[in-house]
Amino acid sequence: MVKQVISALGNKSYKAVGIYMVANFFSKAVSFLLLPVFTNPKFLTPEDNGILSLFASSMMMLSPIIGLGMVQSANTDFYKKTKDDFAAAFTGTFFISLALASFMSLVLFVFKDFLFEKFSFPHSFAFILPFIAFLIFATEQLLVIIRNRNEANNYAIASIIKTVIEYGVSIILIVYFFKGWQGRVWGIGCSLIAINLIAIAYYAKNNYIKVKFSKQHLVDELKFGLPIFVFQLCVFMLGTTNKIFLAIFNVDKHELGIYAIATILGALVGTISQSILLYSQPQLYSVISKKQASAAFIKNSFLKYLIMLTALSAACAGVVMILYHYFIDPVYLPGIKYYFIIFASCFIWAINSYFFLFLLYFKEKKRIFKLALISLICSTIVNIIMVKNFMIMGDALAGIINTLIFSLLLYIYSNKIIRSVVQESSSTNQPIASA
Repeated sequence: MVKQVISALGNKSYKAVGIYMVANFFSKAVSFLLLPVFTNPKFLTPEDNGILSLFASSMMMLSPIIGLGMVQSANTDFYKKTKDDFAAAFTGTFFISLALASFMSLVLFVFKDFLFEKFSFPHSFAFILPFIAFLIFATEQLLVIIRNRNEANNYAIASIIKTVIEYGVSIILIVYFFKGWQGRVWGIGCSLIAINLIAIAYYAKNNYIKVKFSKQHLVDELKFGLPIFVFQLCVFMLGTTNKIFLAIFNVDKHELGIYAIATILGALVGTISQSILLYSQPQLYSVISKKQASAAFIKNSFLKYLIMLTALSAACAGVVMILYHYFIDPVYLPGIKYYFIIFASCFIWAINSYFFLFLLYFKEKKRIFKLALISLICSTIVNIIMVKNFMIMGDALAGIINTLIFSLLLYIYSNKIIRSVVQESSSTNQPIASA
């Protein structure tokens, strides 16, 4: 086993995935370590955390509107277009996103009094939320370029710098200047501004800035943006709104707390999956763009992804069991039964993520829209039925049922695309035998 671990550490693929994992887990680790500060009423009151929760939820709803699927679009256009055409389209996405952010700021400003009365929505959110959402979009665009250029080290550096600035500024403002929730938001904003100033220099150095407005580009982004927005709404329903159903049916708060910890630990598989895809997706897209994605390549690429995912997920599950038995209060031990169900659901979703890459690459708008819409309707029905009858266990089981439904639909909608990729590759007579 030791020899296998040493061999894996020397493997280029595992090294890259390891770098992505360190970068992704670093932010979560810092956030976890700072929980005693962020939950201390001396620094952040329950009201402050309530506003921050509202901030986070609002951002989840606003970001897809301001991003409009342009991050996913840039992810595929990187391989499809010439560098000049990509640079022009890439630069244009920032103007589109900024225009959408300005429009949403105007909408929120018009309804600011209504939002304050109904949801205790601070008036300042009308300007803060769209601005932060735009900066998040801009940051994601930078990470798209970096990972598609296979610059794992730069990805890690950018992620770590962002995390250090975000939490460093937050701690200074919250602990030493007693700024409450405003200090936390300023920390987020400062980190995003800093990373995007670095991004401008990076774009200029690598010739990714080219101002050239195209009406057709705007139309194409809008057409692709709607299905992506529906899909993100579907993901939101599958992963977040279940807790709303639990609240509606007045689930015991003690049991809900145990379940919440199990959910957080189970979702770590998603972080592992994302880290592997950050390496695998550029490899896959590069080969598809060259029309060299043979059946052997796709099979080997998927098996490589699956082996990495299984090995790292199993290691993660082992660590979680140690945490449950030796570090987490014994009161949370009943949550293990929920953890394994959530783990299974997240693992299946991680497998789905690989095949969904094909729909994204070819911008299959109709297929993505149908897939997301049907899944959204099914998940709503399943959640209501399962939570109403089985409460927390019903919610956990609903997650895996919804994921399996999504898996079946994804197979139906992606199978034809994958076959066409293989056929197109065969016609070029330039197949790649292995990943």
